[in-house]
Formats: sequence, C-alpha cells, structure tokens
Amino acid sequence: MTRLLAIATAMFANASHAAEPGKIVGGADVATMIFSTLVVVAAIVALGWVYSRSKFAVSGNRDVINIVSSRALGTKERLLLIEVADQQLLVGMTAAQVQTLHVFEKPVVDTSAASVASTSFAERLRSTVREARQ
Repeated sequence: MTRLLAIATAMFANASHAAEPGKIVGGADVATMIFSTLVVVAAIVALGWVYSRSKFAVSGNRDVINIVSSRALGTKERLLLIEVADQQLLVGMTAAQVQTLHVFEKPVVDTSAASVASTSFAERLRSTVREARQ
C-alpha cells in the first residue's frame, strides 16, 4: 500500500513539473495523469470494499437486544418494547434520558408468532398476486 502511494506521488510530482509555462503537454503526460487518476480511484474503491467487509465481520448476527415494538409519543419521546435475554422490558426514551418503565414476567408479544404471522401474510399476498395474473 505504501509502495502504491509512493508511485502515485512520484507520478503527480512528475506531471506537475512537466506542465511548465509555454511548454506543450504531450501524450505521455496525459497518459500519466489518467493512470494516476485511475490508481487513486481504484484505491478508493478497494478501501471502501475492505471497509464494508470488515464492518459486516465485526457486527455479525449477534444481536442480543431486539426492539420488538416502538411507539412515538411526541417529537422526541418514544415507548420501546425491548427483548433482552428472553425477557421483555418497556422503556421510555426522551431526548435527555432512557428509563425502564416496566419489566414483564411473561412476554407481552411472542416474537416467534410474529414471524409466523408475517410469513402467512406473505403467502396470502403471493396467492393473491397469482390469482390476479390468471
């Protein structure tokens, strides 16, 4: 990576010295400038790709805290039903603080039933679309 930056810096330095006043810029200077630009763009794309891959590797699918439901009470106030370690909590959230309002003994919303319900809606939607096409 350091070698690549050194080469790009050397190319830019040579290109800046070649463009003296009164001197006509030749094809080699234009080719050097285009090549340098392509190297910089390729480096940006490569670093972006590496960053996106590392972000997924760090976060993974290890979510322990799930927001089951959310309700806006005002512009900056919300009620959240959060599930942590198979226990559901009702949390009040404002711009200044977050406070636990209630810890439920039994789950208020069964998250496994919610996923089944969404699947059944998806199936109903697919069947409706199939019927509309026929």
